[in-house]
Amino acid sequence: MIFSLSFNNSAATVKLRSAKEIMPAIKHPIEYRLLVQPTFDTTKHKDGIIFLLETSKQFTNFSYIIDVKESVEGKKIVWILHGLRAPSMNMPSTGNAQYRSIYYDLGKEMDFTLIKKEKVEASVSLKFLRSSVKSSASIVNFLKIYTDEHEFINNRMTDADVPENKPDVHREHAASKKLTNKKKKV
Repeated sequence: MIFSLSFNNSAATVKLRSAKEIMPAIKHPIEYRLLVQPTFDTTKHKDGIIFLLETSKQFTNFSYIIDVKESVEGKKIVWILHGLRAPSMNMPSTGNAQYRSIYYDLGKEMDFTLIKKEKVEASVSLKFLRSSVKSSASIVNFLKIYTDEHEFINNRMTDADVPENKPDVHREHAASKKLTNKKKKV
């Protein structure tokens, strides 16, 4: 409990308040984006639901794959994040890290939970219709949920956490050394 002191018309009152009343809720930056939408698998000739998770951070040197341990039990889909790993490919590329999974024969309603290493989680209820998906929320903690592919693609840059260009310290240091050496010679 936290004490709160307030003054009204020259009279002081003391109230007991909980930390939740005084401290604002912790806001998590959007770290991951999730696209959930119906799909049709042409090889299996089956309807399914695609889950595409990607980082909001764009990587400039390599593209990565999000390492996920997934489980489906009853009406719950749980993805536990284990970090990033480099894909096995010949040519390096850049962009967001991604993980994709298609589920078949899911129930009409499912709860999806994404758990980070720090045990911070984002949970959302999903309703699957034949041609669309309904989500109980669009943003949950560190996760932004999309149910439309066009929105997902069009908002990629607005959701992006683009890395800043870092100054080349070695070049700047070498240039400043040259200037000081020239001053000494004069």
